[in-house]
Amino acid sequence: MIRRLFRRLRTVLAGVASRIRQHIFSLLLASAAAGLAYLLAGALFGPQEAVFAPVAAVVATGLTAGQRHRRAVEITVGVVLGIIAADLLTRWLGAGPWQLSLAVLLAMSAAVAFRASGLLSNQAAVAAVVVMILVPLLDSSPWIRLGDALVGGVVAIVLTSFLAPDPLRSADIAVKRVLDGYAGVLRELQDGVAAGSLTEVEAALDRMEHLGGARQDLSDALAAVGESIRLARRDVRIERRRRVDALRLLDARIGLLMTSGRSLCRAGANVIRHGARVNRALIASLEELRDAVLVVGEWTRGECSTESLQSAAVEAAATASSAYRGATPADSVFIGQVRSAVVDILRISGLDQQRAVSLLEKQAGRADHSPSG
Repeated sequence: MIRRLFRRLRTVLAGVASRIRQHIFSLLLASAAAGLAYLLAGALFGPQEAVFAPVAAVVATGLTAGQRHRRAVEITVGVVLGIIAADLLTRWLGAGPWQLSLAVLLAMSAAVAFRASGLLSNQAAVAAVVVMILVPLLDSSPWIRLGDALVGGVVAIVLTSFLAPDPLRSADIAVKRVLDGYAGVLRELQDGVAAGSLTEVEAALDRMEHLGGARQDLSDALAAVGESIRLARRDVRIERRRRVDALRLLDARIGLLMTSGRSLCRAGANVIRHGARVNRALIASLEELRDAVLVVGEWTRGECSTESLQSAAVEAAATASSAYRGATPADSVFIGQVRSAVVDILRISGLDQQRAVSLLEKQAGRADHSPSG
C-alpha cells in the first residue's frame, strides 16, 4: 500500500514538474508583463492609480496562449465597459451592494449584447466590481482608469508579439509529454505481464489514469496555434496547417486511445490473475504498440509518413493476433484490446472507422482468426 502511494505521489510530482517546464516561458512572460505594466502606468498616472494595468497584462498573457492579441483587446474593451457602468452608477446612485450588483449586470449585459466572449464579459464584471469599490477611495478621473487599462493591454500585445513562445512548439512539447507518458505505461505494462506481476500492471493502470492532465495540455496548446498561423508568412502557413491538421486528429482521438490503454491494462491484469503462462507474442505486441505510439509523435512533427505510422500500428496488431490460436479467453480479450488501440492509432492517422478496421483485418486478420499474411 505504501509503495503504491509512493508511486502515485512520484507520478503526480513528475507531472507537476513537466507542466512547469512546459509553461515556464508563459509564466515568465506574464510576470514580466505585470511588472512592466505597473511601472509604466505608475510613471504616467502615479503608483496609486496603477491598478488595472498589471491585471489586464497578466490575464492577456495567461497560460492559454491562443489568440493573445484578440484577448488583450477584449480585456481592454471589457475594462472600459466595466468602468463606464460603475462610474455612471456611482455618480448617479452612489456606492453600495445593490449598486454593485447593478453595475455588474449592466457591464456583462453590454458585453453580451456585443456578442463578446466569456473572457470579455467576465473582465467587464471584474472591472465594474473593482471600480465600484475603489471609486469612493480614489480621487481620480475615469479617463485615468481607462488609460491605466489601456497600458496593460498595450504591454500585453507588445510582449506577446515579440517574446511569446511559439505555440506550435508548445503543442509539440504537449504531444511529447502525453505520448511519452503513454509509451511509458505500455513499457511498465509489458514488464508486469512478462514477470507475471499484478502489482506492476496495476501501477501501470494508475499511471494511465494520471495522463488526463497531459491530454488537457495538448488541447490548450492547440487552441493557441490558430493565431500564429494567421500571422505567419504564406509558405510557413502551409506547413503549419499540415502539422496542425495532424495535431487536431491526435487531439480528437487521444481520449479514446487512453480508454483503450486503460482497458489494455485491465486485460493484462486479468491474464495474470488466471495464472496461465503468458504467450510471448502478447508481450512482443506491447513493445510494438509502444513503438507505434512514439511514431505518432514523429508523424505529428512531419518526420515520418502516414504510411509508416499505419504500418507500425498494424504490425502490433498482427503480432498480437498471431496468438489467437490456442488462446485462453483472457488472452483473447487482451488481443482484442491491442487491436482496439491499433484502430485508434489508425484513426489518428486520418482513416475513418470503416477504413481503419478494413486495413487492420487485411494485415492482421479478423478478430477470430490469426493473420493470413
